[in-house]
Amino acid sequence: MEVSGLGALRQYQAAQKALTPELTPDGAPELTLTKGEVGNGGAANFAKGVEEFADVFKNVENTMQAHATGQANAHSVVQAIANAELALETAVTVRNRVVEAYQELLRMPV
Repeated sequence: MEVSGLGALRQYQAAQKALTPELTPDGAPELTLTKGEVGNGGAANFAKGVEEFADVFKNVENTMQAHATGQANAHSVVQAIANAELALETAVTVRNRVVEAYQELLRMPV
């Protein structure tokens, strides 16, 4: 799992693409998945992002436990916490974009 600044940027860009689907000629969003199917589209990217997000925090827990038992140094703990902070900031940014998009939809006249 890539958790560098560049990795966070790639995850953010993938989430942004998932939030802005390409439109078909008649203006309707293009739907490529059927019920129960997971492909390479937005749903798969979202699921992968959620799994990676959870893995970052599991890594922090494991690193802190290893540090408590003397198996890891303080530097690795600080690194794991910094990675978790970056992942959390990215998740909050994506959440804010989703909320903004939803609010924009609510403002549209019917």
